[in-house]
Amino acid sequence: MGAGASAKFGETSAEDIKTAVAELSSDDKSKVLAALTGGGEKSHENKDKIRANKAALHELESTVMENKQKLYLERAFIEENRMLILNNYTAAFLGNRQMANQNTMDIFRNRKAIVKHYKCGADPVKINFAASRLNEATIDHLEQRSKMNTRVAAINEKMVHINALLIEVNDETMANNAKIVEFNKKHIDINTKLLAGELEFKNADGSSASPEKNQERIDRNTKRIGEIKEIAKANCEKHAEVMEQGKANRESCLKNAAAIYERRSEIEANHNKIAENAQKISAWIMHE
Repeated sequence: MGAGASAKFGETSAEDIKTAVAELSSDDKSKVLAALTGGGEKSHENKDKIRANKAALHELESTVMENKQKLYLERAFIEENRMLILNNYTAAFLGNRQMANQNTMDIFRNRKAIVKHYKCGADPVKINFAASRLNEATIDHLEQRSKMNTRVAAINEKMVHINALLIEVNDETMANNAKIVEFNKKHIDINTKLLAGELEFKNADGSSASPEKNQERIDRNTKRIGEIKEIAKANCEKHAEVMEQGKANRESCLKNAAAIYERRSEIEANHNKIAENAQKISAWIMHE
């Protein structure tokens, strides 16, 4: 083949290439350009930004996971406090309260036994004194019971509010679980599509990978990293605030527990005195 033929062939080949390139879509042109130049200067810039995001993500992941650990520690501390509160409630209401109320009943049983055995004879003044004294004892008892009923009603009202708050906690927990399930469903679907090759080098809008689209994603990632950092910072500050309150609650729980058992000793001491009085009344009745 002569030199002229070679030149002609060379010119024809260049023209063919030019025509073929002109017929390519913009996405295909980007692929050819990326293949020939390695993405050019923009790809190098994107690579540096990706590395910076990767480093920031490593630090951010440590912060987020540390917050997760702190929050579960916080939840455990709160649950422990709740168990201590319930334990104190049981000790105070089912223990001390029932014992103290029984002491009240025994005191007025003794009071009535004493007054009923007054030596009144036929003296109307003494008879009226004894009768009015019995009524007075009953009034004292009923007044005490009525005031205690008012206090019980007030506590019941608070417990209704507490239960309403616990229901809210359960509702929010259920809503959070639903969000986790929906998040998992979404990303299971993404994984399924990735495995099927549907999203291989494809953007969310269906376009192919390109330096410009990569930059959009990288910039979006950078923005989201900043937003998550702010959330993590707020979570950390809130954790410190809640833990401080939780520790104060723990101190109150322990103080209450000590006070409950000190009061139980007083209740038992009162019971011993009531029992002594009952024995005296029995001996008095026996020797009438």
